[in-house]
Amino acid sequence: MHRSLNHKAMKKGKVILIIMIVLAAIIGIFLYGGYQTFSKEIAAMQSVQEVREGVFTLHYKGDYGFKGFLEQGGAKTDAQMATYIASSLSHGYYKPALTTPEGGCTTVNGSNFFARNFDWDQVGNYIILHTEPDDGYASIATSNLSFLGFGTDWKPSSMQEKFMAMASIYVPLDGMNEKGLCVADLVEIDGDIDVPDTEKPDLTIVGAIRLVLDYAANVDEAIQLLSQYDVFPSVSRMHHLSLSDASGHSVVVEWKGGELMATPTQVVTNHCLSAVSNNESIAESIRRFNMLTTEHLPITGVQQVQQAIQAASYPGETLWTVIYDQQALTATHYFGCQWEQPLTNNLSAK
Repeated sequence: MHRSLNHKAMKKGKVILIIMIVLAAIIGIFLYGGYQTFSKEIAAMQSVQEVREGVFTLHYKGDYGFKGFLEQGGAKTDAQMATYIASSLSHGYYKPALTTPEGGCTTVNGSNFFARNFDWDQVGNYIILHTEPDDGYASIATSNLSFLGFGTDWKPSSMQEKFMAMASIYVPLDGMNEKGLCVADLVEIDGDIDVPDTEKPDLTIVGAIRLVLDYAANVDEAIQLLSQYDVFPSVSRMHHLSLSDASGHSVVVEWKGGELMATPTQVVTNHCLSAVSNNESIAESIRRFNMLTTEHLPITGVQQVQQAIQAASYPGETLWTVIYDQQALTATHYFGCQWEQPLTNNLSAK
């Protein structure tokens, strides 16, 4: 995250997605719907574990409704997406009326490694998602639980809260699928926020990440998929996507005048790479970008990617760093710049 971002504005709009699921309604759903209807959801709830203080894992196998979300036209706002998620996860038994109440980062990649820092000014709890959709690619992804709208200290302890945590499947902030395709969301400080509304179906930025993880095997397929949608900003701030596949192809995807722009690059920070900007607030983003490109490229192995991503981190603001190994299909997380305490998950592990 660009450290000079307006933190007060971010606190008002930091939540990419807000989900207001009433606990009593959830209990009623289970009593009414029965185990068979909710067997996948119950299995996912039972899989939730706190593997480290404030860090949870969730494994969902089966249909979590994303294909249906795309077929009904997607969503152009966080509130619309939240409404769909609440209805989908409850199998239509619960349809709340929802209202909408953000970080910047760094990615660097090379030699079949993709690394990202997620920077933000408020420490929260986090969840590592392992999903296996019926009609798409398995993936491992990271999400910030506070982005669900329940507060920075919220954690899924009870069964009802674990049900609510399943909404994070729709809020991936970075991830890698079984084909080795990686994607990460970064704030684009000088990005366009006025998106032309065409006849294409709609997606918010987190919906675009889930689309890529579930259905794209490489960067070219990801670009082709994303070009079929109008991608809208979240909370009045645009984001761009860093993409990298197992062949070594890497780009940043940005939207200018509603058009998708894909720019080859191994480094992405928080400023636009498809157009020149004189926005003074991108100075720190440019510093990180230049430091990484001049001092740390080319990446030749895991040690080099670790050194690069650590050099771009901010103690106290880098909430997590993750290094995805696109060959071994592993994700190694470091939370709060605790470099001596890696947490590794294997995408092929069931």
